[in-house]
Amino acid sequence: MSDKSREMIEFLDSMTEQVFGRSRSLAIAGKGCVNCGKPAGEFRDEISRREFGISGLCQACQDKFFGE
Repeated sequence: MSDKSREMIEFLDSMTEQVFGRSRSLAIAGKGCVNCGKPAGEFRDEISRREFGISGLCQACQDKFFGE
């Protein structure tokens, strides 16, 4: 992993800890939502599944943040 990638992950984890009180990386690793803390569960489509890998948001929280 490059230094830039590590820096980005550290930034995102720091930001989500401040906003949601949870680390994005830990939420994703545990297959839980960084926002609500519930299991990530099923996703509507591949795009939503990929978004979880980026943001750590479950489908319900993605729908709240981005709209259905």
